[in-house]
Amino acid sequence: MRNYTAAACAVAIVVALSASCAGIPAADRGLPGAASGKPVPQELTKAEKERMELDAIYRAIEAGEYESAETRLASLASSAPDNRSYPVLRASVLLSMGRLGDARAVLAAELAAFPDNAEALFALAELERFDGHPEAHRAAIEALVAKYPGNADAQAALGDIHYEGKNYRKAEEAFAASLSAAPDNVEALLGLARVKYRREDTKAALELLDRAVAVAPGDAIAYLDRSRALYQLGRYAECEADLDAAVRLAPESSWNYLERGRLYLDTGRGEQALADFSESIRLVPDYFLPYVYRGSIYESMGNDAAGLDDYRTVSKLYPDYWYSLESEAVLAYRLGRWDEAFAAFDKASGYTRAHPEYFVAAALSLFRSGDAKAAKEYAGKTLAKINREKYPLQWLALRLLYDQGEMTSELEIGIGAEKSLDVKAGLLFYLGSYWVGKGKMDLGSKYIRMSYDSERIGTIERRMAEADLARLAALK
Repeated sequence: MRNYTAAACAVAIVVALSASCAGIPAADRGLPGAASGKPVPQELTKAEKERMELDAIYRAIEAGEYESAETRLASLASSAPDNRSYPVLRASVLLSMGRLGDARAVLAAELAAFPDNAEALFALAELERFDGHPEAHRAAIEALVAKYPGNADAQAALGDIHYEGKNYRKAEEAFAASLSAAPDNVEALLGLARVKYRREDTKAALELLDRAVAVAPGDAIAYLDRSRALYQLGRYAECEADLDAAVRLAPESSWNYLERGRLYLDTGRGEQALADFSESIRLVPDYFLPYVYRGSIYESMGNDAAGLDDYRTVSKLYPDYWYSLESEAVLAYRLGRWDEAFAAFDKASGYTRAHPEYFVAAALSLFRSGDAKAAKEYAGKTLAKINREKYPLQWLALRLLYDQGEMTSELEIGIGAEKSLDVKAGLLFYLGSYWVGKGKMDLGSKYIRMSYDSERIGTIERRMAEADLARLAALK
């Protein structure tokens, strides 16, 4: 289902209704008369005047000039009372203006006089969706499909409902029924393509999306959806061209920039990705995902402060997106913001037991801040949360932060025997950082250097080790 804003609704319904108004002939002036004397302009017919006025209304809607369009539609509906599409179009414009009550009143009046007006029934169902009544929307669509099973728009809407409910079999049936009635129904083409894509039938999805773009070359969603299929097939240049088209057609869409930014990021164009994620954020500042990607770019560029700001924003916007907490904690550690590092590592540890190192890093952050007492209390409180049999070295590291002594032989022997290179390098870092916290800079630097030189690229410990080595070098 498209995530229409109310302002986009009128344009969408205009497309559906344009076929209904197709019976109004376009202006055709014909050949000029004989050249004898002064030519006399031919007077426009009533149908031609109506067509020209409708064209002007369409242009106003597409330009976002809804008030002008609504006024002219009211006049047009009054002058052509037999046209059943005009009240529906007027209601859609009122909806786009946020005047839901007025839109509902127009449709109610139309259906009171013409209860079988399928266009009005469909528009009323869509109004329920925009008014935040999903159950009423579903009931209205199902009633419309039951009454008019050949209504392509209603079948496509029913397909969207089933798709959102993860009933992909019924969604496919509804989209197919829509296309059987109207082979060029764009909503059904896009919907069926989504079903095929979800079933990993990317080639079938692409065929449907090619048809959607051919039918609606001005539809940004069609290009956006097709770009995903092209990406999966490794056709990156075509994918980028479609994303460029989506941005051009809908420059106000935050999602278009987000998708193109991800392509840029995946193809190694960090600066362009950064620009697109920033634009996505500017358009919709309260959506978390572009901050995640932009934060990762800042981090890769060495701009830890900017990256940390973005990850902290993610935590505010989506507190349960714990994956970003790790990066937030690491960057805070790198910047020496020990309290922030502790808070983020501790919070991350609450979401998983597969990362016992979070407990160690949290306690270590407190220890490095100079608060040995808080580190000891935290280590004592969380030690039982680490499965000692499964993670013996992490348990020993946390126990060291509880004891805060100098007997580390058991931990060092375990590190030497560890087969996982990532775990070995990680524990070398934690041991080194512990010694730095104890004031033994040379000993700490030795272990941290051993960890860093293990080149376990991408691990959190290597990223923290890099910052610690820079801090230690600055002290000399």
